[in-house]
Amino acid sequence: MKVFGKQVFVFVASIFGVAAIAADFDGSEPLMCSFGQVLECDAGSDCRAVTNESVDAPDFIKLDFRRNQLVSLTAGEESSADDMSVVDTTTYLVVQGVQGVGEGVVSTLGWSLSIDQANGQMVAAGAGENAGFIIFGACTPI
Repeated sequence: MKVFGKQVFVFVASIFGVAAIAADFDGSEPLMCSFGQVLECDAGSDCRAVTNESVDAPDFIKLDFRRNQLVSLTAGEESSADDMSVVDTTTYLVVQGVQGVGEGVVSTLGWSLSIDQANGQMVAAGAGENAGFIIFGACTPI
């Protein structure tokens, strides 16, 4: 099932052995994120581990807080979603948005991700077309 394809967030960038500082994950600087584990859940059935390729997810996403934009980055391709909302809870940075809205759009995906401000670990969820996705990953400042 290719629900969120090139539209979505998506997320596990390596921390490269550098100790994370909370200020790095407070929404003041852009972040690069990628997937670690992706779970796909269909309505009325169990969840299963899948590859990001099997659900047409991007390799990396960039969260650009100054432009209020999520940019999906896949080898040779780039797409973006504008107008994300960001909430700093002091322990987590919560980012939410909707992708695939507009005339002629085949699928729409609502998404939310939480980034641990202590270490950059991320959990994301996306929902659309009778399916949901849970993604575990990490982010790093860029």
